[in-house]
Amino acid sequence: MSSLVGSLSPTMKPTLDHLLTAIDADPHVFSVCRIQAGWRMTFPVFQVATVHFVLRGAGHFQIGMRPATSFAAPSVLIVPAGESHWVGETGDQAKVRDAADQCALLGDGLVEFTAGSGDGDTLMLCGALTAPHHGALNFLDLLQAPVATDAVTNCIPGSVFDAMTNEIANAGLGTQAMCQALMKQGLIALLRGRWAGSDHGELLAHALHHPRLSRAIAVVIENPAAGHTVESLASLAGMSRASFSDHFSRAFGQSPIDFVQKARLRIAARLLRGTDLPIKVIAQSVGYAGPRPFSRAFLAAYGHSPSGYRDMAKSDEFKLLPQPDSPRGV
Repeated sequence: MSSLVGSLSPTMKPTLDHLLTAIDADPHVFSVCRIQAGWRMTFPVFQVATVHFVLRGAGHFQIGMRPATSFAAPSVLIVPAGESHWVGETGDQAKVRDAADQCALLGDGLVEFTAGSGDGDTLMLCGALTAPHHGALNFLDLLQAPVATDAVTNCIPGSVFDAMTNEIANAGLGTQAMCQALMKQGLIALLRGRWAGSDHGELLAHALHHPRLSRAIAVVIENPAAGHTVESLASLAGMSRASFSDHFSRAFGQSPIDFVQKARLRIAARLLRGTDLPIKVIAQSVGYAGPRPFSRAFLAAYGHSPSGYRDMAKSDEFKLLPQPDSPRGV
């Protein structure tokens, strides 16, 4: 978080703190899952988002018809509402068990689901994220689910996983409440880790005051190459085109399309400074059809061509100056 906080103005730091506490990340921990090697546990379609904290083991994770993703403990798996999913072994040889087929009461309201003998090569603590309250920021909107993420690289303390494992091993009075508190801590740390090192923290902090716009902002930041239009962003915000444009312009002092272009160029500038990717690849990764239109837009925004900006960024003089993350007018 230090790199993100350090880049914010003093007046914005409290706002970002409020944003982290205002998101809707109140999980309801409902089960412990144990999956033996060679087995696959399938889950029904839930009407709320599902979260699995992987405390031990490794395997694969698939949502709906999407490609399966590998994972290894410690990690976090997040499934959007309305999606079926499974966790465990891939391939036709895997033995399959529905989560509810073999279950037992573990203690203090927790249910234990088992696939296999019960020894459980993979151990998970599972919870559900309730629908956001009116006006609250949706955790999954900001994080962009579905997610299968390594916990260490996303700044979730190992002590969170250790404490979860200890609670499960000694289940009793207060275990469910403790696990829910630990899961919320982990989710907040996960979101904070996704923002750390990002140059969009201040913009996302502004979204605290405009929660209906937060999803559109997050989608642009997470996927700048998509063909964003005012209509598509308005739909994400649950607003009409005219209302969305008006609210967005008044909130951020620019039109939605201006914001999309500036966000793309801002990400491109970071890639030019921090990677050796070809300019053509960078152009495509931020939504430009080719290097020529990208170069024209970049030159107009930063006063340098992409190659000139990259060369300048390598100089010792540039490293001593505040880095121009933002296009002109942002």
